[in-house]
Amino acid sequence: MINTELAVDPEVRVTAHVYERAYGSAPAGAWRAPGGMVLLNGSPASLGVALPWGVIIAAGVTDDGSTELYSMNHHADRFSIGRGRLPTALASGAVPAWAVPTVEALIAQEAPGVRLVVNCELPAATELLTGAETACVVSMVLEALCGKPELPNESASYNVARHAREAHALVGTEHLPAEHLPCDLTAAGLRLLIMDVGVSSGPGARTVDALPIAALRAGNLAALGPALTEAHVPGESTLDTALAAALSAGALGGLAVGRCAVALVPMTAVPNVRATVTAALSSARRPPRFLTAVPAAGATRAI
Repeated sequence: MINTELAVDPEVRVTAHVYERAYGSAPAGAWRAPGGMVLLNGSPASLGVALPWGVIIAAGVTDDGSTELYSMNHHADRFSIGRGRLPTALASGAVPAWAVPTVEALIAQEAPGVRLVVNCELPAATELLTGAETACVVSMVLEALCGKPELPNESASYNVARHAREAHALVGTEHLPAEHLPCDLTAAGLRLLIMDVGVSSGPGARTVDALPIAALRAGNLAALGPALTEAHVPGESTLDTALAAALSAGALGGLAVGRCAVALVPMTAVPNVRATVTAALSSARRPPRFLTAVPAAGATRAI
């Protein structure tokens, strides 16, 4: 039996506890991967940071090769299936939507039987969690419990989730080793302000001519703001309004990521930016919801 008190993060402890309640025994371990938020796409490199929130999976193995999945976000929607039947279930649409990223990762790894409790720390509607972080955690689980080697993954979000460092941005290319760039927003008095405005995704970001690599190396983190604005593609009016309001209230730049607007904001300006964005969206179907973030560490075994 593992000692869940070794986990500092209460979300990890709760996930392990739910596993024990769901399956009647303690998990063999728990793993966590952050959301890998790609802020800028260049050619051929990308720049991203790990979010403070991601996916936690408590895991164990089954004796009969079956797969059992339980979601802490969808309590009534448990999924179980016998040995070797995952591909057929996925192809036929029998896998519930919340379990699809997990099942896809299990199939890719040709996983033996496992029991998993999946805890997504952000709502799916934000689209800040892409499934890459789930694939990352599943890969770590299978390597630790089943001896399955981690598969190469060219997804920028996956590699940010897997390899990020706290207070750093990750620059990655398809063929070269990733580079960690200093991005200590806390020390610089900056924050990433994430604005969930409750709309559909925007048209996506444009590829920038040059990533602000030299500026980050020199400690000029404010230069990230204009680069974000350069990459933003207008097209979803609510996201565009939120970003314009944020810029008018002191944000240094921003763009749409998933269904959210993300702006680089001086910490002292965060309250004013929040109030200004809320006022600008007063006629929207619901008020915006805000999160503040700084670059977090990458995936790890938590218990």
